[in-house]
Amino acid sequence: MSELKLQQCRVDGRYDVLDCLGRGSYSEVYVARDVAAADGAPSMVVLKALNTYLQGAPDPELEQTLVDNFRNEAVALDRVRHPNVINRLGHGTAIDLTGRVFHYLVLEYLPGGDLNALCRRRPLKLEGALFYLEQVCSGLEHAHSRGVIHRDIKPQNLLLTADQHTVKIADFGVAKLGATDGAITRVGTDVYAAPEHHPLMQTGQLDTASLTRSGLHLTPAADIYSLAKTAYAILTGEPPRRFSQRPITELPAQFMAEPWGWEVARVLERATQSRPEKRYQAVGEFWDDLREASLPRTRQLGQSNGPVFAPDAEGLKEEHGDDGGSSTPPPPPAPVFTEKTGPAAAAPDRPRDSPHFRIVVPISAAAAAREAAPPARRQPAEPPARRRDAPPAPASPRPEPAPPRPHRKGLSDRAKKWLVALLLITAFSGMLLATHFYFRREPRASQPPAAPGAQAGRESPVGREFVATSDVNLRVQPNGQLVGKVPNGSVVKVQAVSGGWYQIQILQYRRPKENPSDADQGWADKDFFTERR
Repeated sequence: MSELKLQQCRVDGRYDVLDCLGRGSYSEVYVARDVAAADGAPSMVVLKALNTYLQGAPDPELEQTLVDNFRNEAVALDRVRHPNVINRLGHGTAIDLTGRVFHYLVLEYLPGGDLNALCRRRPLKLEGALFYLEQVCSGLEHAHSRGVIHRDIKPQNLLLTADQHTVKIADFGVAKLGATDGAITRVGTDVYAAPEHHPLMQTGQLDTASLTRSGLHLTPAADIYSLAKTAYAILTGEPPRRFSQRPITELPAQFMAEPWGWEVARVLERATQSRPEKRYQAVGEFWDDLREASLPRTRQLGQSNGPVFAPDAEGLKEEHGDDGGSSTPPPPPAPVFTEKTGPAAAAPDRPRDSPHFRIVVPISAAAAAREAAPPARRQPAEPPARRRDAPPAPASPRPEPAPPRPHRKGLSDRAKKWLVALLLITAFSGMLLATHFYFRREPRASQPPAAPGAQAGRESPVGREFVATSDVNLRVQPNGQLVGKVPNGSVVKVQAVSGGWYQIQILQYRRPKENPSDADQGWADKDFFTERR
């Protein structure tokens, strides 16, 4: 084995190599700092270097194949641009400290680990597993629509962002471009690979059924097979080794006892059939059935009103940082496989009909008056002909007379029109007022940070020491890229102030850094600090 000499050196005069993240058969992965990153661009990146000598000196044909595959990965990543697929930021050719020439790709740095490590450390509940699987299905569906078949879907290739809210598909090194062209090569990982390109699959007896097939071309069903094996690992917390090279027929006993166990096993069994034509042919179809299988079962009227299956909202909140909303949130919504144009959300989108996303608007002033009236005055309305002769309302502790009761039949058409106009004007005025206060509260981009010793109605915090009241994200600028974390109880010094943000220097860590490459200086939300006494 001949490894590249890149530790603690600068590649191409731009990337400072900090550490080696791992090595494969013919590649090495390093984390580096981009010293020439543009404003707003991430400073921490990943360098994936091609090393054709990791397994000894290759023959010229193998070396050319490795270079072609490396270039193929760059082409696949450029073709598949999606929020749930790792981004390629650049590429280049450089020389290491021993003078060896190598090619490299610059990729997005995802410090949250992979799903394999997350599931092994803490098994996910059903909601958490579906939360991640929906994102994987979205990215894989987009890749298939662009003519790219990954061929190595597994939990180790599903990487997480720092907050572990977003999962991204990585390692397109063996991806197939133009799936209908060329011979099918044996690639992938033993436990997860489909039979049609399984690396250990041996030629057996003649399959006469294959003579009637339209062709032996690789299809998205190959990735769906690996996706189903991956779903098994995420749901159960263990790899599907006992189902290697054969369909999944059941889940472990504790999961089969769940109300959704048999239905989910049935979906996974269809997705892992040995014959590609018997599987799901589209990722969206697989996801629809998997989500449907996880829904609560229907109960007959007259039985207990409690649900057969009640997801644990607290568990979901703990695992994914979601605010939960209610104690029993509904299962995840059906995915819409389209590209998101904005940054990834910090939590899964909630459906419009969810109790967490419901907007209540009063229909009429009469309905609002009935809701606001005290309970003692809610009496059946008198017939219209007797309203003037109706007896006075019961004595009230307040001296004021009771307000006139609204007519049961509602307002006239003209009054309704005026009421609608008034509501629209009020709503528009409220929006203008809210916008006014929002922009007054937000710091102006052109306004420089507060100078030391400046006064704004109170003594400036600049130059004073504060203590973090919880773990706080450290950013390169207000609302900017994450560069580190301030542990709870750490001592910091304020260097500048901008709106609701402090520019701080960490003086003393309460506990050691989780990531040695985290910065010691940056911007943080000032609401999470209290002055040191």
